[in-house]
Amino acid sequence: MARFILFVCFALNSSSLLEAGETRTWEGKWNNRKYNTTGPLKCVATSDDKGVWQATFTGLFKGDPFKYKATFQSRANGKQMNLAGDATIRGHKYQWTGFMKGATLNGKYRSNIGYYGEFVLKEKK
Repeated sequence: MARFILFVCFALNSSSLLEAGETRTWEGKWNNRKYNTTGPLKCVATSDDKGVWQATFTGLFKGDPFKYKATFQSRANGKQMNLAGDATIRGHKYQWTGFMKGATLNGKYRSNIGYYGEFVLKEKK
């Protein structure tokens, strides 16, 4: 019985963080630590019932617009959602980790050619 109650509490907590088919939008800035550059970044993501998100990131790199798609997995951890994903941008492989907490999406990324940095985005309703 205790396991069942724990499972129900976990499921309710997870559903308050994530709803299947939900689309969320965040905006903010990214930083590239290799070249000490920064720019605007927007993420629009939709989740499924298994915690998988399909996201489109758009922004600027040295005045040059970019757009790429990424898939990431989410997992509830208390009041935040831990994230992990990957993307291919201009032929280069990127891996990133992060978390959603409240209205904030935080992430850190690293590419196979040495680009690395982070982003902090705030949700837009």
